[in-house]
Amino acid sequence: MEGVFPKDLAPTTDKEPSREIRQSFGTTYGGNYKLEWEDAPRTVLIIKKPYDELTDNALVDVATWIHTTYPHMNVVVEPDVAQEFAERLPFLYTIPDHKRDEYTRVIDLVVTLGGDGTILHTSSLFNSAVPPVISFSMGTLGFLLPYHINNYQNALSKLIDTRQASLLLRMRLKCTLHGADGRRLQAKDGSGQINDLTVMNEVNLHRGRYPHLTWIGCYVDGHLITEAVADGLIVASPTGSTAYSLSAGGSIVHPSIQTLLMTPICPRSLSFRPVLLPPNATIQLKIGEKSRGPAEVSLDGKETFFLDKNEFLQVCMSAFPMPCVNRVHAGEDWIKDINDLLKWNQGFLNKQSMSHYMSE
Repeated sequence: MEGVFPKDLAPTTDKEPSREIRQSFGTTYGGNYKLEWEDAPRTVLIIKKPYDELTDNALVDVATWIHTTYPHMNVVVEPDVAQEFAERLPFLYTIPDHKRDEYTRVIDLVVTLGGDGTILHTSSLFNSAVPPVISFSMGTLGFLLPYHINNYQNALSKLIDTRQASLLLRMRLKCTLHGADGRRLQAKDGSGQINDLTVMNEVNLHRGRYPHLTWIGCYVDGHLITEAVADGLIVASPTGSTAYSLSAGGSIVHPSIQTLLMTPICPRSLSFRPVLLPPNATIQLKIGEKSRGPAEVSLDGKETFFLDKNEFLQVCMSAFPMPCVNRVHAGEDWIKDINDLLKWNQGFLNKQSMSHYMSE
């Protein structure tokens, strides 16, 4: 039913502030937040990893189970998925791509089936407030996957029946692109101004296909802190600290910490080290006059834009975090993740001391 809303999903301009999960500077959200729905969630969005038979089968199982067990709930998928599964899952609904703003208003719960990349894609669908997101691993390892697909019935029934969830609010970033005059850049395809861009992992400004180092003026709250000569610069969130930033030599940051992590990519100066900045800072990265070509901007590994000399981007903390449903012992999950996935500081003795986490 591509492009078709059920009656109770009809578009509206009414605002529902009570549905929005926000965060502010200095919020202590390291512990688990407890979410309580006043009414049982009515609409669930399922996001699946594309071109994968395992997640295709999981989608059929999960969607069918929700539709059968909770017939009052609307099951929503992306338009291309609805078209692909129209025969097997005729009860699916979808929201057209040009009405993505409706996701925030309509969706009460998001279920992801796939890996960490599926969660990053989910983040890109919500430029403002995000509903609770529960993520299921299909057997692959990932930092954002607290549940295995084999346990989806128990996890979802507990969530829906109790109307309660334990949440970790993962900080996101807001990025804007500007011309030399400070005005917002216009899209190359003529679709108009490039609006605010919300990012979960990192904003990456790099030389791209050009062989020369890029000159980048680095400003914090309007003050020049340095001029970087490098392949590029990364501004990462705490969640993104274990992604591209880590490969470039950045620090590992616990997801409960509010900070902006700025990491150079192959800088000319060996003294240019990563730096952690406060969450209320605004970082501006401006392409210098000495740059020999434009620089490329990528957001969470996608959506490439180009900046010419004197054009710049700005990054700050987004008011809208990614509220990830987690287990009560989320702190132990993080310790287990950095040891299982990164083999962090693991010598023989460290492996023995961490064995009680790995065996659970």
